[in-house]
Order: sequence, then C-alpha cells, then structure tokens
Amino acid sequence: MPCYRCERVQTDPGKGSSPWAVAVVKRNQVLVCPVCQQEHPEWVEELDRCPHCNSTRLKMMLGSVICKSCGADS
Repeated sequence: MPCYRCERVQTDPGKGSSPWAVAVVKRNQVLVCPVCQQEHPEWVEELDRCPHCNSTRLKMMLGSVICKSCGADS
C-alpha cells in the first residue's frame, strides 16, 4: 500500500519498528511515509477521531473502526 499523500511505495523495513505511520482517514486504513510525516505535519489533522474519546489511535478490523485507546467500535 503506498503513502496516501504522495503515493511513495513502502520498502521492506530494517530491523525494529517501521517509520511508516498506520492511520485511518475517511474510514480507510492508510499509510503515511516518513517524508510526508516530517514535511507535512498537518497530516495528523486529516486523521479520523474516535467519537467517544477523540483519539486518533484507530484501526480497521473487518469493516469496523476500532479505537486502540478506549476500545470503542464504530
């Protein structure tokens, strides 16, 4: 899956955690490359938020959006 902002394709990461961010935008799971994270800090404002706790720590699971902070399912 490419970066949703610039279409850059993710390469195989080295050891450790990936520098790519996984997020939910308009009820779609997306990746944000490290370059866009650094050069376009406003990308965080585009993220969906949990209607219960306002967190952006969301994940898609079987068509539902699950909040990793409070566990809400929307």
